[in-house]
Amino acid sequence: MMDKVKIYSAEAEDLKVLHDLLKVHFPETELAIFPLEAKEAEEPAAGSLNLIIARQDKGLRVRLRIAQHDYQHMESTLKNNFPEQETNRNRRLLRLAVYRVLSKYFAGMNSAEAQEDSRGLSPWGVLTGVRPVKIVHRLLDLGFPREKVSRILLNEYGLRPDKAELVCRTAEYQRPYLLTAEEAARRIGIYISIPFCPTRCHYCSFPSLPLSRWGHLLEAYLEALQKEIRAVGESIKDSALTVGSVYLGGGTPTLLTAAQLDRLLKTTAAAFRYGTDCEVTVEGGRPDTLDFNNLQVIRNNQAKRLSINPQTMCERTLYTIGRRHTVAQIKESRHMAKRMGIPTINMDLIVGLPGEDISDLALTLTETLALRPENITLHALALKRAAIYRQENIVVRSAGWSKGQAMMAFAQKAVEKAGYLPYYLYRQKDIFAHGENVGYTLEGHVCRYNIEMMEEKQTIIGCGVGAGSKIINPRQEGIENIYNPKDLLMYLDRLDDLILKKIDKLKAFV
Repeated sequence: MMDKVKIYSAEAEDLKVLHDLLKVHFPETELAIFPLEAKEAEEPAAGSLNLIIARQDKGLRVRLRIAQHDYQHMESTLKNNFPEQETNRNRRLLRLAVYRVLSKYFAGMNSAEAQEDSRGLSPWGVLTGVRPVKIVHRLLDLGFPREKVSRILLNEYGLRPDKAELVCRTAEYQRPYLLTAEEAARRIGIYISIPFCPTRCHYCSFPSLPLSRWGHLLEAYLEALQKEIRAVGESIKDSALTVGSVYLGGGTPTLLTAAQLDRLLKTTAAAFRYGTDCEVTVEGGRPDTLDFNNLQVIRNNQAKRLSINPQTMCERTLYTIGRRHTVAQIKESRHMAKRMGIPTINMDLIVGLPGEDISDLALTLTETLALRPENITLHALALKRAAIYRQENIVVRSAGWSKGQAMMAFAQKAVEKAGYLPYYLYRQKDIFAHGENVGYTLEGHVCRYNIEMMEEKQTIIGCGVGAGSKIINPRQEGIENIYNPKDLLMYLDRLDDLILKKIDKLKAFV
């Protein structure tokens, strides 16, 4: 077992530059940096991996030493294949050099070591951020043809060919939906948070308050939330801003009573000026919270998009992860929503849930595709600190790296074979098998809000517990983030101050 990755370099900043890349491949390992001339560099201690970084006139030479093994890579710093700030270029080349030597290390493992290793080499190269599609858009905006963009992803960022193809296809599908700077200056999106759930799923890291403990504050929360919505709407009522998308998420918004849900949606519509093609999405999440009454409210309040999220179609897994609904309820909710005339249904699935293998995933895909939802979002499991599994130190037994990669590829191929196209993509830390989350759509059913949020081309105002706002200056390409507290009591206590802060930022944007 490896206890420590030691970096030997003349630049102390290298630890910061390499931190995320190394943590992707060695998540539980301590990182440390030492002067390049330290004698220990040539003789790795037991349980340590040494990275030795030497800067030369024509490039970066990186050595990786572990036990009796010695791997090296030289990365040229003379080439300059696309416009890039010098600081960013230097950092990228350092990460690329280290990634290339890591690829030799993982390739050098014998079959027994590789089978036991749960990490493997990330197919995303040096990209460790949430939004890899943004790089493709930037290059396309600069006029680079698709073929050259793909080569840059492969050669300058180290992506595996299938990931480069996926990210390029996703960007190309998004292009017609991206706003111009002039359009982005006149249109905003709204996110509304309902942080309550019937129970908390064991893998969930979103603000999610079980009704059994927090339900007594639900009505007080709705009053505060509507106060925030009205105040934000009032602050921009005299501007030319229109709302292009509204996303009611959570949590589980459909656990509200029909009357509460109706009041919230009507308050939002009254507070803002909706565009003629405003897209309203409601996150149903748990199928056991959907009934005739709240579906009727959703339909009657301009919502044309509804998420019904199975996560899996395996009954035993649903119970294991803390969801208290059945596969039959998933199917009935979808059929009921269609009978009510809701045109677009999304279904979220999670690849890598505890105890599941590719046969379980195949069952889930077969059952889901038979329902023919207009959108399917494939998530790779990501266990963050707030998840019950992490909070209670529960050992999660998911498929290993190689099997996990095979499961992700299997799911994506099955969905694409069924006629779905990738339209948005993002990644997370601690994600299963170095995977990604991909939203797929049938033609004509994209969720514009998802594209706007992921590609950060439009201002999004978030209201409620844990909601984030992105104030975007489209002419200067600046982004300012504002976050509401994830703590319900803090949100209720600080609401007036939160509103004033948000209004000040909005006025500057207007």
